Amino acid sequence: MAKKVVLIEDDLDIQRIYGSKLETAGYEVLLAIDASQGFTLIKDVSPNIVLLDIMLPGKMNGMDLLKTLKESPDYKNIPVVVLTNLDTQKHEALKMGAYDYIIKANTNLNEIVAKVAKFAR
Repeated sequence: MAKKVVLIEDDLDIQRIYGSKLETAGYEVLLAIDASQGFTLIKDVSPNIVLLDIMLPGKMNGMDLLKTLKESPDYKNIPVVVLTNLDTQKHEALKMGAYDYIIKANTNLNEIVAKVAKFAR
């Protein structure tokens, strides 16, 4: 059975590119465009890993969702890898419990698949 990846990303091009690459690598990818939709997916499917953008539309951003997940007994053990172009939040995200912090502009797709393979439980 394929490991489940929840990808929370509001850029539809990035969603499509990352999703396609991860599916080719054998993962089941579930997509969300904002933190609320992502949290619903996480509750529904209990993924093996979450790829989380920080800058998201709506009331909750990626850091808010990371905090919510890490404070919840039900979700705190799900690995979260932050995918962003902001390098200013790295220390805070890692301190809050993110497994890794990836700058999208500096990372190729194979590196992202390798991170998923490394951290997905």
